[in-house]
Amino acid sequence: MADLGVDYDYLYTIKKDLGTVRTEFKNCSGHQNDLRDEYGSLFVSGAMEEFTDNWNDHRKEMLGSIEKVGKLVEQAIENFEKLDKELAEANKRKSK
Repeated sequence: MADLGVDYDYLYTIKKDLGTVRTEFKNCSGHQNDLRDEYGSLFVSGAMEEFTDNWNDHRKEMLGSIEKVGKLVEQAIENFEKLDKELAEANKRKSK
């Protein structure tokens, strides 16, 4: 029978990194209005506005996916910690 190894440090790092990405995605906003004059062309300004609108739509979808993965990682951590505890208690009872 193979042993199951769980790298908790790695899982907690993933959880933290997903939280950072989630925060960045939530807080990033287009600076389209601020940069409009910098483009120098109505054509470029229009293209950038279209890109920004498209990015905002996809960013919302990606944020939802990031949040779902974050919840899965949290659940995995909780489940593995619970299993670890149960196995340790069972091993204590078995060795008595």
